Amino acid sequence: MKKIIGCLLAICMIFLLTACGGGKDTAVDLNALATELAGSAAFTENIGGYAVDAKLAGPTYGFDAGSVKSCLYYYNSTSNEELLAVEANDADAAGTVEQCCRSRIEMQKAALAAYNPDAIPRLDSALVVRSGNYVFFVVAQDSGAAKTVVDKYLK
Repeated sequence: MKKIIGCLLAICMIFLLTACGGGKDTAVDLNALATELAGSAAFTENIGGYAVDAKLAGPTYGFDAGSVKSCLYYYNSTSNEELLAVEANDADAAGTVEQCCRSRIEMQKAALAAYNPDAIPRLDSALVVRSGNYVFFVVAQDSGAAKTVVDKYLK
């Protein structure tokens, strides 16, 4: 009986330790991802004109620039396509950035409805991906192509 209880306890410990391990944290090179994504076929026009850091992107999206370690933001005002890649300080900050990205979709829809309704389908298919402390937001003509690039970096 003691051997059975011992084996059950050992099995329980294995399951507990496995559950605590969580997934692996993948380090993402934001510069490489943004460069590859900006040069991909996802966008209708060149979006790689310049990168803006968290001090400028934060107010645009509504997150505190101090809550992120690294941030790249590209925007093409002609096509209303954009790319935001963020490494947040922690999971809570990443959740806030993710929610800000989702709010931006709705704000942009309202703003563009009157003068650029052709941009609305891109917003409808906008990509918001959160993995650990990373958040990626892409508004592009081909969100599937954008997702392929993002997924490649999250492996």
